[in-house]
Amino acid sequence: MSDMQTHLKIMLDGLKRKSAALTEILSISENQQTVIASELPLSGVREMILAMNEEKQAFIQIVKDCDDMFEKMLKDIGPELESTQDNYKSQVKVLQENIREVMSLDVKIRVQEEENNQLLDKRRAAEIPQTPGVKPKVSMPTDATKVLNAYKQGKDGFKG
Repeated sequence: MSDMQTHLKIMLDGLKRKSAALTEILSISENQQTVIASELPLSGVREMILAMNEEKQAFIQIVKDCDDMFEKMLKDIGPELESTQDNYKSQVKVLQENIREVMSLDVKIRVQEEENNQLLDKRRAAEIPQTPGVKPKVSMPTDATKVLNAYKQGKDGFKG
C-alpha cells in the first residue's frame, strides 16, 4: 500500500469515527428532548440535561480530534492528491460519501439542539414566574434522580 493510500485510509477511518461520535451526540440530544418534554420539574430537567451534556463532551472531543487529524492529513497529501487524483478516484469517492454523511449528521444535531432550546424556553416560560431580578430556587427531586439513573443505564425508552 502506498503512502497516499495509507493516508486516505487513515482519513476514511477518522471520518467513520467522527460519524459514530456524531451519531452518539445526536442520540443524546434526542434523549435530552425526551427529558425536556417530560413531566419532571424544571430543576430536575436542568440537572439531567447537564449530566447528558457532560456525556456529550467526550464525543465532542472525539469529533474535534478527528477534525484535527483530517485537516493535518489533507494538508500533508493535498498537493500530491490533486496532481494524481485519477489514481485514487474510488478512495476519494468513498471519502466524499463519508463527508456527506458527517455533514448530514451535523445538520441533524444542530436542528435537534435548536428544537431542544425552543422546547426548554417554552418550559421555562410556563413554569417560572417572570419577575424581573428574582431568581427561583430549584432543587433536584428524587424522581429526577431515578430518571437520570435510568438514562445512564439505557432503560425506560431512552435511546443509546
